[in-house]
Amino acid sequence: MTQKIVFYYGPKSGFRRHLPKRLPITTISELAIYSDRKMREHTFKIQSARRGAENPEKEAERLQVPCLVAFSEQYASISESAINSFLSFIGQFDVGSIYLQNPPMHVVSQFESLHSRVKTIRYDYRTLDFDCLRRINREYDGVIIGQPEVKEKLLKALYPLASGSSEKPAVLLFYGPTGVGKSETAKYLSDVMGQTLLRRQFSMFHSNEFSSYLFGGRHTGNCLAKDLMERESNVILFDEFDKPNPVFHSAFYQVFDEGIYEDRNYRADARRALIICTSNYASAEEARERLGAPIFARFDSVIEFKPLSEETQREILRKRIREATAALSEEERKHVDEESVAASLAWTLDGENGARGIEHAVKDKISEELLKWALAGIIWEMSGDFAPEG
Repeated sequence: MTQKIVFYYGPKSGFRRHLPKRLPITTISELAIYSDRKMREHTFKIQSARRGAENPEKEAERLQVPCLVAFSEQYASISESAINSFLSFIGQFDVGSIYLQNPPMHVVSQFESLHSRVKTIRYDYRTLDFDCLRRINREYDGVIIGQPEVKEKLLKALYPLASGSSEKPAVLLFYGPTGVGKSETAKYLSDVMGQTLLRRQFSMFHSNEFSSYLFGGRHTGNCLAKDLMERESNVILFDEFDKPNPVFHSAFYQVFDEGIYEDRNYRADARRALIICTSNYASAEEARERLGAPIFARFDSVIEFKPLSEETQREILRKRIREATAALSEEERKHVDEESVAASLAWTLDGENGARGIEHAVKDKISEELLKWALAGIIWEMSGDFAPEG
């Protein structure tokens, strides 16, 4: 007789906090392994009996499972048929309490059909508030250099979310050249909310793979709905949103409008989230033309990130050098001249590299300087080994 049934929607870190402390836990993966082994043993006994061997032993007692737990990734360890007949699968065992993290809809519907009394727990995502807006207003220009016009547009776009006047997510499109602060802004906003950014790089997908990822394929595969359910943050970044074929945009209509994302296996809740899509479009007009009116109209704000001026790039260069040297040990800092590093990297200020290119160049140059120092020390030590005594 089931004591307790809990459906938990959210990340594993939160799910673990709700698991019972005093009950021995059996995971769905462990149960699947046990079931497969018993099935093989049963098959072997039947085959032995048919060959004239001793009669199969009496059916063993059913396995006692005081607490059955399924983590999100473990549904892939059981077959499609076990998902579609989940209650029959666990019915082979004497199961007590059941705790399921982000269960597939096929599993949920089976419990609903039995009118089971299920306790549903949802992870409490921190949402943007007015304290966050005040912090952004104070800090943004010092964190994202060279985009003074972005802050005002950003604050206006985020106000409805901070006020709590709507359950729908705030959906923003950032456009402009690479390396000017679009992705960094998303990371910063996630930091402001004290959460780990959910970032998905859309340029990494090929068409067939992307179709399964968006609309759902076999329950064993990766999918966006599952990623959204397991996220730690209410800040979601769809990087390079302009790269996939526009035929896939229909997958985002409901989540942009209502905050609900549903595929053939899962239903994810992204209400009151902040969804940021980045692109390399040169203008809002180009974005509208290339993306198409249906998806473009669903953005609450379309924000331009402008190319970085030479002075802005110089300021970024100096800042990245300061940050990189500050992370060094006291001894290492003695061997890095910040002014010399800045002078040697003047070539990076050509407008093509962006902030990301500058950061990489700074890391390479400082590593080069430290390598020279380290190798010089090694050579000196080696020469000292062969130096005559006295």
